[in-house]
Amino acid sequence: MLDPRKPPAGFRPDDPLRALGIRPPGAGPDPALLARIDRLEAQLAKLEWLLDCRARVERQGLVIPRLHAPDPEVFFRDYWVTLRPVVLTGLVDHWPARSTWSLAHFRKLGNPEVELQWARESDPDFEPNSPAHRRRMPWQEFLDLLEADPTTNDFYMTANNGSVNRQALAPLWDEIGPLPGFLERNRMGDGFLWVGPRGTITPWHHDLTQNFLLQIEGFKRVTLASPAETLRMRNHRHCYSRWGQDARPATGAGAPATFEVTIGPGEILFIPVGWWHHVEGLTRTIGMSFTNFVWPNDFARSYRSNRDLWP
Repeated sequence: MLDPRKPPAGFRPDDPLRALGIRPPGAGPDPALLARIDRLEAQLAKLEWLLDCRARVERQGLVIPRLHAPDPEVFFRDYWVTLRPVVLTGLVDHWPARSTWSLAHFRKLGNPEVELQWARESDPDFEPNSPAHRRRMPWQEFLDLLEADPTTNDFYMTANNGSVNRQALAPLWDEIGPLPGFLERNRMGDGFLWVGPRGTITPWHHDLTQNFLLQIEGFKRVTLASPAETLRMRNHRHCYSRWGQDARPATGAGAPATFEVTIGPGEILFIPVGWWHHVEGLTRTIGMSFTNFVWPNDFARSYRSNRDLWP
């Protein structure tokens, strides 16, 4: 019987093919395998070069403009298809939510059970671990927490709680929209609610769709990095970055170029698919995000990197 404490003669743990008996002792590396590895390295180097060229050009003067009430065709041509972020104003001023949404207005919704993210500050990976941070509580209790006006990242109602809150707070959806030419109803969901205190952080990540990030009340600071900076974003797992909660990654040759923008009531930030972003609540905030565009937006279907990527 083979004694696991005494490996057979010629066993090498760094040569799994031989360890499994697929390649006999003394055989050299498989030339076809080495050629395939060499081609793969060349392909990756080509992709890295293309990304770096794009990043170097963008660093020469890319800015995030502000555009008032654009025509949908102009937005589509100049920003959607070019994957350029832009702040849009004057598009939702007619929504009832713009004039009514406040803690006092929210009190009128009764006391349904809602869901939020909870105990985030005890977990540096609270965003990837968001399912473990879900907590149910009465709506009025959540509003009491907000009314105390703390500065904290410990609790936050986010898109990760959308399936529960869309039903629990359904009357709020009667006070938003429409946004003709930009959004349509019931395609990929019709908006996610974000409500939190001053100090909330959404750490560095990129989305798998194009997004509108809308502010109704309060101000958020959004720091962005282009997909061309992905090699500098320390993308260790799925869509997340080891830069985490740090809005300003280290300086130097290995640091990504970032762009900062602040959005306030009635303003929408268009975040294109693949753009890295970090979001901080500068005040108590009420807002929404939307992915239900009139243009095809299901980029997640072909995504295959929902796993660990780097050690």
